[in-house]
Amino acid sequence: MLPEISIDSRYLITDSGTSDGTQIKYYFENKWYKIDRYGGEGLCEELVSRILELSGFNPDEYVSYESIRINGEDGCVSNDFLAPNESFITLYRLHANIFGTDPAAVTSKMDYDDAIEYILDFVKKNTKLDITTYLANTFVLDSLILNEDRHFNNLGLIYDGEKYRTAPIFDNGKSLFIGNKKFDPHKNISENKNNAFAKAFSGSFELNRSYLESRSSLKLNIPAIKKYLRTKDLRSDNVYSRLNKLCNG
Repeated sequence: MLPEISIDSRYLITDSGTSDGTQIKYYFENKWYKIDRYGGEGLCEELVSRILELSGFNPDEYVSYESIRINGEDGCVSNDFLAPNESFITLYRLHANIFGTDPAAVTSKMDYDDAIEYILDFVKKNTKLDITTYLANTFVLDSLILNEDRHFNNLGLIYDGEKYRTAPIFDNGKSLFIGNKKFDPHKNISENKNNAFAKAFSGSFELNRSYLESRSSLKLNIPAIKKYLRTKDLRSDNVYSRLNKLCNG
């Protein structure tokens, strides 16, 4: 049984949006609560947290999620990763504030490698921050979990009024084919992977990963992940069985 909580509507932050990843969200007692939109996002968030923990990734570099029932619905909870004097600035907002344009619209007209180098150079010039390792870690993770919602609003920086630092990796719920209408549990994992597409730079998860992988500090511990998955129900179609197939595929 999942832990349950009831949250008053006055703590509601958003209940609609145009992005694929938009969910009903509450902010209550310094925690974020998200209700599943497609079904399975909360469990997926918790599983990705476990993947990173098992891989020995720095806890400060990712948001840890826990599955929970919120007002009678499945979802997840996480701690606020901002201190009182800090603000989160997405790469989309940073680019829009400086140039008045959507970075996705700008980079979509460039070759793949030029697009990544453009964003790396843009961030470094305007924040004095090198986000190469941050992007590399994100791409390494996404190449396993197939996060289809890693757009420029889910990549960003934290600003404390004086300096910037990279935000932790967050918002992994639309992974492992959650919300993917083309996913067919009767097809093999390779066929389904062909219908999963990355965002921000390339539709290819492998291309994103390979370009910056040498700069990544995240080394996925596949043996430990597979051992953990053996403690779960892998007989039915769920995020555990999907991840298990991806680890073995």
